[in-house]
Amino acid sequence: MKMNKKNLLILPFLASAVVSCKKDTLVEVVDVPATPIVAVDQKGGKPSDLKATEGPFQLYALPFDYNALEPHFDATTMELHYSKHLLPFVNALNKVVIGTKYEVLELDAILKNLNFSDTEVRNNAGAVYNHNFFFESLAPKAGGQPEGELSEAITRDFGSYDDFIRQFSETAVKLNGSGWVWLLSDKYGRLRIITTPNNESPLMKGLGITGTPLLNLDVWEHAYYLKFQNRRREYANTFFSVVNWDKVEERYGAFSKMAVPKYQSPAPTSETIEVPVEQAKPTEEATKSE
Repeated sequence: MKMNKKNLLILPFLASAVVSCKKDTLVEVVDVPATPIVAVDQKGGKPSDLKATEGPFQLYALPFDYNALEPHFDATTMELHYSKHLLPFVNALNKVVIGTKYEVLELDAILKNLNFSDTEVRNNAGAVYNHNFFFESLAPKAGGQPEGELSEAITRDFGSYDDFIRQFSETAVKLNGSGWVWLLSDKYGRLRIITTPNNESPLMKGLGITGTPLLNLDVWEHAYYLKFQNRRREYANTFFSVVNWDKVEERYGAFSKMAVPKYQSPAPTSETIEVPVEQAKPTEEATKSE
């Protein structure tokens, strides 16, 4: 029987899912069924060709073409990520907020005023916010190192820029399953690295996270598997070749820092937010292909 290219592309992923079932802890399989990780057909389209369904939320306008981040992030993954994951989440959010108190709220306000029992709104709003934040943090011909106040804070709180990269990447590697790695600042300007599972966002009041998000990395398999397979550390390190540090510096400078009280100890550099499985379960409808 002749096997087409799509079947060939998905075989390694299916194999990894089967192997993971033999372990005591299931890793990444939560990312599987809704949108298979296969190469989307390249039709010469642009991100601007896509529109969300009618509703209060629009699809984030990606300011560059899918191939603009090559050779670091490939065009196929970028198109898959944007068109087959972010867009369906926006469409699903527009659907589930209809007739609810969330229909008239901005995205940030939804996350800050969520009832954790509103699982569909929570999952879709978190996914849209997290993805928007991620895509806003990317730029062609970017990377390098931050400057000014943010650079000084990174050196102060992590030892050096290289130490920060190492800790951030190590946190991504150790994240069990799918989720996000975040760089946050507290009200004193001190930095720390945290993770959130699935589509949870630091803005959600029920997680008990305080701080201002500055940068995030998508550690769902759809964000990296076609190019990096299971090499998550390489993916995390490569991420810093496309980080838009101007945007991150803008976020860090957007709020006034308070003087650090002398009696307070330094903030931890990394932490993991634990969320019960029954609360963090993602919905499948949001990630169905359009």
